[in-house]
Amino acid sequence: GTPGAQVNSGEVTKQTYELAEECIRTNYYGPKRTIEVLLPMLQLSDSPRIVNVSSSMGKLKNIPSDRIRGVLGDVDNLTEEKIDEILNEFLRDFKDGTFVSKGWPAHFSAYIVSKAALNALTRVLAKKYPSIMINA
Repeated sequence: GTPGAQVNSGEVTKQTYELAEECIRTNYYGPKRTIEVLLPMLQLSDSPRIVNVSSSMGKLKNIPSDRIRGVLGDVDNLTEEKIDEILNEFLRDFKDGTFVSKGWPAHFSAYIVSKAALNALTRVLAKKYPSIMINA
């Protein structure tokens, strides 16, 4: 085969703190910051729209903890700050190795959590800006 063309599935699913942090930064904070920058221009549009690219892995059912699912699913009380707090909690638990025992997903955990957080952000923004079509 071609050198470098083989994929080691063990390496693909390997979870490190650095990769978890990068995943959260890319999949949640990337879209969040992009929206923050573009929002003033979107509000000037006649038909503003935000479409966040998510994943079915970001469904709340993929997070074992009832408490975490409850926070991210509580649309009436959810805020961007609460989502950020949940992500900080995840990264702390991941770093100290307790994330599975504390109810975070065991596999693809950072990806699942980042996409669940993006979905939650989408709901918060849709409620906050009803004149903008916002979905994921």
